[in-house]
Amino acid sequence: MWCFFREIDWNFLLNFNDIDKAVFSFYNCLNDVFSRTVPLRLTVTRRFPFWYTIESRRLLKRKARVRRLALKCVNPDSVDEFRALRSAVKYSIQKDYNTYLRLTEKNLISNPRKFWSYFNNTKHNSPNSLYYNNVCYENDGDIANAFADYFKSVFKPSTNYDIKNEFRSNCVGDFVKIDSVTYDDVVLAIRELKSSLTVGVDNIPSFIIKGCAEFFIYPLLILFNLSLRSNVFPYVWKQTRIIPVFKKGDAQDCKNYRPIAILSPMSKIFESIIHKRLFHQVKNLISPSQHGFIPKRSTATNLFCLTNKIISSFQIGSQLDVIYTDFSKAFDSIDFGILLNKLHGLGFHVNLTDWLHSYLCNRSLYVYFNNAVSREFSGTSGVPQGSNLGPLLFILFINDLTSVFKYSECLLFADDLKLFSSMNSNLDAVLLQSGLDCLFKWCTVNKLHLNIEKCSILSYTRKSQPLNHVYKINDLVLSRSDSVTDLGIIFDTKLDFSQHINSMVSKAYRRLGILKRKTKEFSSEIALKVLYYAHVRSSLEYCSIIWDPIYRNKIEIIERIQNNFLRYLLYKKNGIYLQDVSSSYLRDMFNIPSLCSRRDVSCVLFFYKFTVSPNPSLTSLTSGRSPECPRDRIFDENCELKPMNYMVEVGGKFIHPFE
Repeated sequence: MWCFFREIDWNFLLNFNDIDKAVFSFYNCLNDVFSRTVPLRLTVTRRFPFWYTIESRRLLKRKARVRRLALKCVNPDSVDEFRALRSAVKYSIQKDYNTYLRLTEKNLISNPRKFWSYFNNTKHNSPNSLYYNNVCYENDGDIANAFADYFKSVFKPSTNYDIKNEFRSNCVGDFVKIDSVTYDDVVLAIRELKSSLTVGVDNIPSFIIKGCAEFFIYPLLILFNLSLRSNVFPYVWKQTRIIPVFKKGDAQDCKNYRPIAILSPMSKIFESIIHKRLFHQVKNLISPSQHGFIPKRSTATNLFCLTNKIISSFQIGSQLDVIYTDFSKAFDSIDFGILLNKLHGLGFHVNLTDWLHSYLCNRSLYVYFNNAVSREFSGTSGVPQGSNLGPLLFILFINDLTSVFKYSECLLFADDLKLFSSMNSNLDAVLLQSGLDCLFKWCTVNKLHLNIEKCSILSYTRKSQPLNHVYKINDLVLSRSDSVTDLGIIFDTKLDFSQHINSMVSKAYRRLGILKRKTKEFSSEIALKVLYYAHVRSSLEYCSIIWDPIYRNKIEIIERIQNNFLRYLLYKKNGIYLQDVSSSYLRDMFNIPSLCSRRDVSCVLFFYKFTVSPNPSLTSLTSGRSPECPRDRIFDENCELKPMNYMVEVGGKFIHPFE
């Protein structure tokens, strides 16, 4: 393949003025090379698991043959022979499986993808039938079409974007533009492309592009620049394969599935370049209240800002009313015309908005289910799922929402909006209500739908008699609750986090139980630790800077989960399950720091990031959340302070857990 690509002279692409024809010729060359170099193999359904050896398969076939003879009573000795073969088969299969497990554990270093595919292989069988709109579908093709109808139903008609609209002369200037891409842009984008076997509509896996990158850079550079010059995004790269993935609930209900979009790797490379160039030009236009899809901002920074507001309110004896909103299918409901007009108003060059118009419109999608393909349908609204540009376009669309709130504050994580204000009198509640009115008006103008029944209010206060104002959206009263799950963290009115810790610990124990069941035959300490880090410890450390407990009983409740795993490791190592072993001894033995110390290090690293690269939305908050009993150093198991050099040591383990 490498030799064939080397012989292609890609300069013929310079003769094209039509991007779709150029891309068509480009793929013709690729397919010609693939037809010469890639062997075709007929896919055969395996009768046996792939890890069965030839010896096991031979014994199984012989056992089946002897069993038939025994049933026919042809030979009296056949029954005894069958029993002997049955024992031999069991022994051989167990031996093969143990060998497979040993190889799987070794793959953690040499082939991590194979290791994780084994562990994550919780067999989710596709449904034999599916219900949509009270109709039952049993054929794979009909099920694929039912999924297509459901996924299509979330889209809405978009307003036309008039290229000759007078609005184009009223923008603030052509500040944002991309005239061309460079050779280095393409090199970097290919280098950052994830190597995968997954293929899009063009049937070209990304690992081939990365492996033959030196031959793809020049033709892609020609195609990308032709696309920008002609303001047209290639139609082939707008074709999307949709894979339905089960979420939860009834597996036969079409509405319990979410779509996963598979795009062409060529499209991903192009979008990656455009995203970097765009973000560099618009990053200063994005509201500091937005924490989604922006470097150095995250769910942790979003919740940190809110927590700081709540604590400040507690310190002055006030009340903070927070209104949690819920948009319905926000990413799929973006109106193309409104989005493009907003981008032009932000200073996007005419050519760039025309290119984005081509990028968004006339996208072709189809559902792939059990080798069956649905009829194609078009995405008439929304930003493309699975794309690099989609999230950036969405936050630019919703960016002006923050400016409509004159008397209240807000925080955003993509489409997750919180509106809040300090309550000192009824007037403050009235002003917060005016913010809700502005929100509903903005949603109406921008054609986004609020799930009002899912919107709720939480009043953070330690007063004995809080101010309970009735808030409304479109004359519908919002529900008031004592707790709410915000970006995965359970908040309560007292900011106690006991409910979150109890829920988190319960889920962690369930995950640890699953891990133990799945690793009964595992013996590798490294493999077990990696699985624990990924499936259990990660859930115990998510946004820990927000809920990190200061009370000993809460700290111990969380620590018991890791102690349980440490005893399991000891059992795997020695074959003895001991209950009375010191947890500190086990941590030292297996080189796993305590969860408490890791949370302290996480807190230090959280603030260290602001010191190195200050975040505009958090600069004023770097004083942080000061608990009543601050731990500025690491506690040992006896609650005695350890020196700061130990924190540095633990910090190294936090960043590099395998060293």
